[in-house]
Amino acid sequence: MVTALRVHAPYWLENEPLERLFGWLASLPGTFDELAFFTSETHPPLPLEVMQNRARRLESVMVQARVRGYRAGINLLAVIGHHEENLPGSLNEPWQRLRDPQGRECRGCFCPEDPNFQGYVRSVFEALAHAAPDFIWVDDDVRLMGHAPILLSCFCERCLARFAEETGQAITREALADAVEEAPTTARLALRRAWVEHNRGVINRLFALIEETVHAAQPGLELGFMTGDRFYEGYAFRRWAETMSGPGKAPVRWRPGGGFYSDETPMGLVGKAHDIGRQVAALPDFVKVVQSELENFPYHLLRKSAHTTVIESAAHMAAGASGVAFNIIPQDPAALDEMRPILERIGATRHFLNRLNIELGRSRTLGVWPAWTGEAWAASADVGAPYSLAELGLPVCYDRASSSVVALSGRMPLAFARDELEAILRGGVLMDVAALQNVCDMGLGEMTGVRPGDSFPVDAIELFTDHELNRPDLGRTRNCRQSFWPQEARTIKSAAPGVEVLSRLTDYRGSDLGECLSVFENPQGGRVAVAGYYPWSMITNAPKVWQYRALIRWLSGDRLPAIVASPAKVVLWVREGANGRRAVVIINASLDPQTALALWLRMPEGHVEHVPMEGVSRHISTHATSASGYREVKVENVAPWSVHLLLFDAGDEPSA
Repeated sequence: MVTALRVHAPYWLENEPLERLFGWLASLPGTFDELAFFTSETHPPLPLEVMQNRARRLESVMVQARVRGYRAGINLLAVIGHHEENLPGSLNEPWQRLRDPQGRECRGCFCPEDPNFQGYVRSVFEALAHAAPDFIWVDDDVRLMGHAPILLSCFCERCLARFAEETGQAITREALADAVEEAPTTARLALRRAWVEHNRGVINRLFALIEETVHAAQPGLELGFMTGDRFYEGYAFRRWAETMSGPGKAPVRWRPGGGFYSDETPMGLVGKAHDIGRQVAALPDFVKVVQSELENFPYHLLRKSAHTTVIESAAHMAAGASGVAFNIIPQDPAALDEMRPILERIGATRHFLNRLNIELGRSRTLGVWPAWTGEAWAASADVGAPYSLAELGLPVCYDRASSSVVALSGRMPLAFARDELEAILRGGVLMDVAALQNVCDMGLGEMTGVRPGDSFPVDAIELFTDHELNRPDLGRTRNCRQSFWPQEARTIKSAAPGVEVLSRLTDYRGSDLGECLSVFENPQGGRVAVAGYYPWSMITNAPKVWQYRALIRWLSGDRLPAIVASPAKVVLWVREGANGRRAVVIINASLDPQTALALWLRMPEGHVEHVPMEGVSRHISTHATSASGYREVKVENVAPWSVHLLLFDAGDEPSA
């Protein structure tokens, strides 16, 4: 287990605040394993002379950290730059800045293809490597989207010329802007795919320069990269990791992250955990140190509680991280003691995070896969909608190989090659009508058993039919109130024998508007459901919860590894486990306590070990259920927003 603290520059630039920091950490020993020292507190690159001076200072700072028992490394906050901030004190050379499709520039960010800027990067990393850190982190400014005040980059003349060379066709900035900023037609899709591949190469060439520079100075030095979702850059994590490792196969570390800076909306921590899960799933196995980025920026006292901070750290590990990098202390050293409650809470729960690391390791996450691919941006596909299924007590996973059901939404089918999509449709699939239309356009509509029907912009209501999967809620309704939360309702039309209907559309007059949720077993062995009425939103209506739980289990052919059986808002992650036992991490994502939370686990007869975040572990008996292969366990006294680990023998049956 690696727990790290990221330390801002004002803490180490002078001796007095550094000693104060070390004293603060010594008050609760063992909370952190390593310290990562930021090179600056503002977000554009710094002048070379400043960076060289700071590297020399950091060399002695890291020695002092090691004497106190910490591994110590450098977090280079800005390589190409994040955005415009403190421009008078930042690097200001007549080199190419990042440019958007309209030709506008971000003055705080430099194009990584500029040879002059590449010389600067080489000099900076030489200085950092010679400071002898245990590791060097490259921060998440190494991206090509989201450099305020611009969004997409880089469309400078040099980048356009390289793209023309890569594609064999000259293209103007205006034509490329049309392709990347408008909805992708078939013709645009090919160009957008080529642009994504170009972006992958821009990042990879920068890492090649960094790797060569660092390992020439310090062979084997561990490089790390912080990411978020990187769809515009093509999500080429494996390629980038291999490049960073270099010919000497040096170790590489990763810090997946996302945005969750305040606990005003607590479910945001679950959304960030899903972001992290996707990023971890894209990593090669040789990346062993995966520290999630837990960031309380801008470090204001009342924005995020100590309790939320530790719950979030556990959720990150449940989704795939093997450690946590805490970015929690204020940038002003005088405010350090304000964060003592968070420090103490991390120390108090460190044993639980250690246990998660031991039991989960880098094992696979199992369950429903909201389908995604590195081509999602090219297809203009929304990735996030199907993750709402997790709010129903359904486990989600982050890659197809680990899935028992696939959820397809919107334009996502267009992000896959036809043979990939056909393979997906041979398994269990839940899709919306927009995805159905794209599946039909790709010539695979017959595998769904239905075709798109009519649309209803107002007054549509879902009516549950007399179908076994709707018990005990036959004849119930779900009204999502289109007049308040506008969304087009879609019907579907049966197009093959064997289609069964779980829901129909009606209105306030009781009219039958048509089918809106179907299931179909296709000749290729797939089980496909198509939903046309608020398929991913407003699904917390009680009959819908029970229907979707039963439907997903049916789509999986009863291979879903676990499911919540209580009427409770509980999020769970199922992991294959690192020590021969299946692991389930549950979070009660509600303010209501659960006195006896029931879960169905796919397991043979036996006991379950229950490990709470706080308290002692115990063994719980299980009981047979009405479903073959599942046993029920009841976890008592699950407090609001608490985390629990369940461990059990899953038997020999494959999970996915």
